[in-house]
Amino acid sequence: MVIGTAITVSTALDALAALFAAAGITRAALRGALSVVLAFPPDPLGAHGPAQRRIFTLNVVRRAQFLVAAGRRITADLTAARSHSENTGNVLDLAMARERRYYAQHIAAISHRSLAAARVDSAAMMYGPLIGWYTVHDAHTTPDCLAADGKNFWAGQPPLIGYPGTAHPRCRCWPGRPHPGGKLLASARMAA
Repeated sequence: MVIGTAITVSTALDALAALFAAAGITRAALRGALSVVLAFPPDPLGAHGPAQRRIFTLNVVRRAQFLVAAGRRITADLTAARSHSENTGNVLDLAMARERRYYAQHIAAISHRSLAAARVDSAAMMYGPLIGWYTVHDAHTTPDCLAADGKNFWAGQPPLIGYPGTAHPRCRCWPGRPHPGGKLLASARMAA
């Protein structure tokens, strides 16, 4: 399966069924999870800068994690229904509705991460690969964002808390000109 190629639920089901069965996920649950995930095709790789490339990869990983988690939740629902002699069709319908709601939230997070990465890459085009972290200072600012304010990070290496704007829901931080003499925020690469 090549990125950019249209993948059907049946094709993906045939390719992944044995792997997911080994993880305890039923074929029916995998089919349901795939129908949710593949209803929203992944964004094409239009990433132009290091932050967008990094986030594109992260978003692919997050989609895969969602697929596994959804498969496990649906399997648990179907198993519980069978043990209580319930109609699995109704249970599957309810599980699919729940997974669609969860996936809509997942898609919103993907979009938010992609937008933040585009802002980082725009800042990198203006200021170079070293970027400054800027934070709104008020009663709603989190301790993590306050601690990051005034520090710098490399565009291609997201800080451990994420790129500005993604540290938490409704994050109001933004990337900008590097802070002269500012400390470097820890990144996953630095932590390793």
